[in-house]
Amino acid sequence: MSSSRKRRLSNPLPKLAEYSCSRDEKDDRAGSSSVLGMQLRGVNLHGWLVLQPWVTPSLFYQFEGKGRGATAFDMHGFCRVLGPSEANRQLRQHWRAWVTERDLARLASQGINTLRIPVGDWMWEPYEPYVGCTDGAIDELWRVIHLCKRVGLQVLIDLHGVRGSQNGFDNSGHTQNVTWTDDSHFEHWPHRSAGWQGSFDPLQMVYTDISWSSIRATVQVLEAIATSLRNLSPVIGVEALNEPWQYTPLDVLRAFYWEGYWAVRAAAPHWLYVIHDSFRVDEWRGYMRGCDGVALDTHVYQAWFDIRPQSAFLDNICSWRDRIRSLQDSALPLLVGEWSLATDNCAMWLNGFHDNAPGYPKVECGAAPCPQPYVSGIAGPPADADPPAPFGSGVVSAPRQGLCPLSKGWADEDDYQARAAAAYLTSFDSAVGWFFMNFKAELQPHWSWGHSHARGWLPPNATTLPTRLYNVCRADGGGRRGGPMDGSSDLPWYNSLPRPHGASSSVALLFGVGLGTLCATAAILKGVLLLVSLSNRPLQNGRLQLPPRLLTLARKSQTRKPGGLGPLGLKHRVSSRSLVQYTHPLMAADQTIVEVDEEAVPQIDPAAEYSWRSSRARNLLSAAQRLLPSSLAPWAPELPPLDGSVPEGSPPDGSPPNGEEQPSLERLVGEADAPEAGSGGAAAGPPPPGHSVGVLRRGGGEAAREQASDT
Repeated sequence: MSSSRKRRLSNPLPKLAEYSCSRDEKDDRAGSSSVLGMQLRGVNLHGWLVLQPWVTPSLFYQFEGKGRGATAFDMHGFCRVLGPSEANRQLRQHWRAWVTERDLARLASQGINTLRIPVGDWMWEPYEPYVGCTDGAIDELWRVIHLCKRVGLQVLIDLHGVRGSQNGFDNSGHTQNVTWTDDSHFEHWPHRSAGWQGSFDPLQMVYTDISWSSIRATVQVLEAIATSLRNLSPVIGVEALNEPWQYTPLDVLRAFYWEGYWAVRAAAPHWLYVIHDSFRVDEWRGYMRGCDGVALDTHVYQAWFDIRPQSAFLDNICSWRDRIRSLQDSALPLLVGEWSLATDNCAMWLNGFHDNAPGYPKVECGAAPCPQPYVSGIAGPPADADPPAPFGSGVVSAPRQGLCPLSKGWADEDDYQARAAAAYLTSFDSAVGWFFMNFKAELQPHWSWGHSHARGWLPPNATTLPTRLYNVCRADGGGRRGGPMDGSSDLPWYNSLPRPHGASSSVALLFGVGLGTLCATAAILKGVLLLVSLSNRPLQNGRLQLPPRLLTLARKSQTRKPGGLGPLGLKHRVSSRSLVQYTHPLMAADQTIVEVDEEAVPQIDPAAEYSWRSSRARNLLSAAQRLLPSSLAPWAPELPPLDGSVPEGSPPDGSPPNGEEQPSLERLVGEADAPEAGSGGAAAGPPPPGHSVGVLRRGGGEAAREQASDT
């Protein structure tokens, strides 16, 4: 064995060029190159040895209505909550019922030649809570492998779940970072991360520490799988790890795949070794160049797409024909490990037990009678009108009145699904193989090969496709227009990527868009206010006269801390100063409220106090009555009539009622509504004795403060 085969995972990591096989490193023994010579047409056996609530919801009815500590979201929780004895009893019934010889024989008759079987590392190296819970799992795997030999099927082992979880989702066996906000409410998606790789920093979205011991343990599990199953002829290979999430450092993932490759080759040199692209299919060009028996797995789903017409879905499917050919020219042979006919997220619990991903489902879903349990001791679905606890942070997907959510379907459902299936099969024809997701499902037909085949969506035989199917993409115009070629636009939502090459994350992008929208809105509002103010008569010398008590409050508010967006002019809190801005909304921040000599203010006849010629003055007094504290209410008298008559109870000479001196109208509304001196206006008399007024004068803190003495 060469030195490269003996390389151990350590820092510094090898460069990409070192992950390649030279001629002297190739193994000339009968190898997996013969496996790649035939196209693999297969289905997945999800929900069997690694439970997933959306595949077999009837197994998880028993956790509805439960709360913190009593809810199972996945295989890990199933064993933990039920305990090893009861969980193992239920699992043994499930294993036997979920995959039967009849199922496998039917698949073989429909042209399927290979099964992709998900397994967990706990089957070879048990740890809590799987100890005792999954006893007999390897025996069940052997049973199905022998049945495959009998009916003529091959098997690809898929390491689907590892300690700590490689993606934080339930398909890994362990939903990571579920946070309970109370006994019946939890959050998963906002906190999701994967622990198999090491310690993850959710703020920086990077791994601060790599768990090399965990990675080495998984390499040892791959070696144990190869050693225990290498002599079973139906088994053609192993997939090193299913869907490691996109934040896994590529250098770490490359090192793990490289080490796992040589461990498997040492135990089973004839096996096919499959690596998953971590939803970064374009990042593997040149990796393991020249190495025998290696294939790259990518998963193609439309269930997480935005709403779009049928033609757009078909164009996307057909674009994969050229994309696969391009990738195989510069990277490894490509294998489509998972695909389905679903175009929405309506399948119950697809995004987690009693939860949903943010923003999903994007369409109106339908409903169908919930499947009944096939394992003894489990009650049927709840019949209540409202969904039971627990409640996730997303739109709760749960049974109601015995009905379970699922897709509504297109108006021409059967016709469209048949065209979509034909497009998938012909587009994947240039790959080394494909596996439909899933061989069956309890509820949703779009995720079940058996249901889809029974409805006529799939061809009678997947191996011998009718000639007309090979032209479906050309006939529909697919592959010619706008297919996704960036490697991220067509990913499942939960594995969507930020923009590559260190660009801003989606969170930063949303923050920038929101801030820009806010700034633009504020600027538009300021412009509108400016136009409104220009339509009014300007203040003479920039002064605004105020009544004395309002002046006192406005002066106090001047020292308050500014709030809001200063650069946009929105600097003042809602306060008594707002009364000044009521008539002059664009009062600038550098205007200062000061007192001036009352002799400098023009005066008018007292009887004019009650003429209320200006509607703006009336509005200001009305606002003062509404906004000023009750302690200041005496300042704002009852509004007099607009016809110039003296209110009832006022002195006949026109002096203010109750002997209290009132501010003049002209002092209140300013020069905007008063006749200018020398322009034909009436001469003003002296102000009432003991009265002081204020003006608003530009100049900020440098404005002089003048005080008029009482007479």
